[in-house]
Amino acid sequence: MTQAERLLSRLFGVALIAHVVGNWQAPNLPTLIGASGLLVGVLGVLLLVCPGRFIFISGAVATLLSALAEIPILGNHWLLAGFASAVVILTLGRGAALVSGLRWLLVVFYGFAAFAKLNRAFLDPISSCAVFYLDQNLRSWGLPIVSTASPLAHMATWLTVAAELSVVPLLIWKRTRWLGVLVGSVFHGLISLDLGQHFYDFTAVLYFLFAGFIEIDEEAAAGARGPLIVKWLVAPVSLVLVVLAVTPLTSMASTIMPIAPFVLWVPFVASWLVFVLRRRRQAWVDWKLSPAIALVVVIAFLNGLTPYLELKTAFSFNMYSNLLTAQGETNHLLIPRTFPLRNGYEGPVEIIESSDEGLELYRERGYLIAYPQFQQYLVGRSVAVTYARDGVVSIVSNSAEVEGLATTGPWWWRWMPLRSLDERSPPRCQDVFLPAL
Repeated sequence: MTQAERLLSRLFGVALIAHVVGNWQAPNLPTLIGASGLLVGVLGVLLLVCPGRFIFISGAVATLLSALAEIPILGNHWLLAGFASAVVILTLGRGAALVSGLRWLLVVFYGFAAFAKLNRAFLDPISSCAVFYLDQNLRSWGLPIVSTASPLAHMATWLTVAAELSVVPLLIWKRTRWLGVLVGSVFHGLISLDLGQHFYDFTAVLYFLFAGFIEIDEEAAAGARGPLIVKWLVAPVSLVLVVLAVTPLTSMASTIMPIAPFVLWVPFVASWLVFVLRRRRQAWVDWKLSPAIALVVVIAFLNGLTPYLELKTAFSFNMYSNLLTAQGETNHLLIPRTFPLRNGYEGPVEIIESSDEGLELYRERGYLIAYPQFQQYLVGRSVAVTYARDGVVSIVSNSAEVEGLATTGPWWWRWMPLRSLDERSPPRCQDVFLPAL
């Protein structure tokens, strides 16, 4: 591998570790998700210590398997990492073809993520995810939060939109390419410092992709390794965190995992920003793609379209955007209506009462469940539930005894999940996956 390829593989390793450690509350060993997480995390640590083509490709294969195991509770960053892994595998982790594919994926992903925020709810400080997460970040550091009526709240929403919308144009135009990397790196670096909710897994994947847009000469790449500190401090600590993240939860792990990763993450963000600041020469970009890589990019593009077609609204590059796309309606400023290709959002379910704690969350928080998700959730469960759908109230004493109520549906339902709908208007910032999505 060239030194530049080694640097890319190390950044990929950071992304693998960040995903596993950041999702320490996910299903752990001996589940399939826990086992795949352990494999991903160990390969990430190996990429830090001894990056090589075989480990790079192995990490990509493990990432794809991990993403498949996590569906439908799949984060957007991990789907993006899955697409990037496909590029790594198809290019054998080498050369201009690898970098070109990663560049296209970033442009597609980031373009859709920024576009989704052009909606009325996101620009309303009362409901905006921008204000919600700004307050959460400030609160996690013991700082005063921002009033939704203050100018700062309005500034937060518009600055977020401006920053995200600027990244892709800056990256595409050669004269501003380095500035695009810097803006994106600073913006997502700040977001990732939220102690209340991990975002460093998302930022780590973006840093890996941003690296494809800056000029990385062999000398600079070699100097960025920091071999001693990586070998004797970062790698061992990362391995311990990975193991803690995938083993069954203990009180010790619940105390350590929310904070300990930032001991490594904060210096990493600082070192990455210094590295970017020193690489001010604009990178030349070859946008050519082989047919196989172009297919990966096209699939990623189609994934970004799915909310507007109502095919699915989870892991659709629309995260934390307040975007509403359901029953032919949308709150997007530039798209007057959706173009539904399925009827999954017809007749969403309102939970009135249930013996199931997961379903009770929907009643307590004021969210409706898409009927296919409701049916899938009831599979293997015997619960009492009273719910309303299309104005009709149904009282079920045992869901397992009602024929046709609990069903996994056709095979593609698992791949096309629909997130819950907020009963309030404008829709709030939904910060977590609810049990039935």
